[in-house]
Formats: sequence, structure tokens, C-alpha cells
Amino acid sequence: MTDPKNLETWLHEKAGPAHDALKADPTRAVSADRVRYTLDELLAVSDFSQSLPAVEREWVDAPAVGRELLPEDLQTAEAIAAVLAHAEASGDLDYIEHARAVAAQAKAMHGLEG
Repeated sequence: MTDPKNLETWLHEKAGPAHDALKADPTRAVSADRVRYTLDELLAVSDFSQSLPAVEREWVDAPAVGRELLPEDLQTAEAIAAVLAHAEASGDLDYIEHARAVAAQAKAMHGLEG
């Protein structure tokens, strides 16, 4: 059950100010059919001509620190084999399972055999 105190706080701190802001500037409204966008729609209207701020550029250029393994990164049979060998050598069953799943996706994505 919702605590009436929490509801009252939410109404005063969130809903009320949002209503007031919308009332003051109706152009801020978003129609119901535009509440959600697909990634393709967002990318289509994105302006990539602007340079990233230094802190964002640093984040984008930073080396991987975990298991950021994507099928898009494995475009050759050799790359897939290397990732699978690394995973197997680690002995980490979760990593091995993840690597195998990503390898299968990469093979299908890039039309690679076996």
C-alpha cells in the first residue's frame, strides 16, 4: 500500500512543479505517440558534427575495463577464436558462457561459418 505521506511529498515536489512548468510553457509538452523513440529514430535526428566535451571524449576513448564484448567487435573467425580462447583460459564459467553467446551472435551477424 502506498504511504499517503510519500504520495503527498511526490505531488508537492514532482508533480506540482511539472504541472506548473507545463502550464507556463505548453510547448514543452510531448504527445503520447512521441513519448518513446526507437534507437534508429534518435540516431536519425542526432547531430554528430559537434565535438564531444572533454569529459565525454575521455570516457569514450577509455580502454575497456570489464567484459564489454559485443558481436559487432568480432568480425572475423580469428577474432572470435581469440575471444573464445581467452574465455576458456580464464576458467570463469560465466565469462565462457557469455563469450560463446556473443561469438554465436557475431557469427550470425557477419555470416561466418562454424
